[in-house]
Amino acid sequence: MKQTNEIIKFDLLKHLKLQSGELNSLPYFLATEKHFSQTQYTAPFNNYFYTIGLMHGDAAISIGTKQYRLNKGSVITIGPGITCQWLGNTLPPMQTFFFYDEVFLNNFSSTFFFSLEFFCPDAHNLLQFEGADLQEIEQLFHTLDVLKHRPEAIGGILFAILQVLQKKYWQVYSAGKQELSPKERIMAQFRSLVAKNFARHKDVSFYAASLHITPKYLSEVLLETTGLTAKKWIDIHLMQEAKYLLSHAGLSIKEVAHKLGYADSSHFLKAFKKQESISPSVFKTRKNQPALK
Repeated sequence: MKQTNEIIKFDLLKHLKLQSGELNSLPYFLATEKHFSQTQYTAPFNNYFYTIGLMHGDAAISIGTKQYRLNKGSVITIGPGITCQWLGNTLPPMQTFFFYDEVFLNNFSSTFFFSLEFFCPDAHNLLQFEGADLQEIEQLFHTLDVLKHRPEAIGGILFAILQVLQKKYWQVYSAGKQELSPKERIMAQFRSLVAKNFARHKDVSFYAASLHITPKYLSEVLLETTGLTAKKWIDIHLMQEAKYLLSHAGLSIKEVAHKLGYADSSHFLKAFKKQESISPSVFKTRKNQPALK
């Protein structure tokens, strides 16, 4: 596949389905090492779906503005709206389950699904499994493989995987927390919505309406649970994506502004400088300078 430095609207899930000959309308796909060995696409791309990847070997990946070194037993979690890139000439050995939220929401309550912090752009995207825990997650992926042609069973298996990942995430990153409070659930649902919509919707009112609460209450909840207002969170998501595009894509500042939904470059310039304390052009220049030896 032709390589490019530009981030294009490449749908990896659709590409893998076409390549494997599985031209079905199922909103999920389990890709194996065989699928990835036939795929040479390693340029940056936007994620349009949810991803849970179980690594069988060493690799490196950029997810948003973070870079991760992976090895056997690493599990990566990527949500929609996140730009990512495999850092290598070929895709690594892994099993990866791609799915859209309808797989889960058609079977279970949205409350649990949208409380999953590890699908948010600002969260940690890597969990490391070993020993009995690794055997458990490997068995769940094996069950997915065995029942992948039984759509009615997929939701239940996915629910089990997500519960294992949630428990592990809280153990590693949240001091062993057992569950989210009602306000933390609002926070998680808000972050999930922002990840999907930040380029099109920059007003707090859109997210408050989607959550059936007032903008004032939404910001109060976020201030209490994260220390940041709703508007600040939206700006953070925008600037995370802006920094990635300025660092890794062959796009001009004007093109980055357009991609992020700004009416004109001046609004983008003002927002970026307010958030980062430097202009996009200065940031771009610094990122593109070769490291001194």
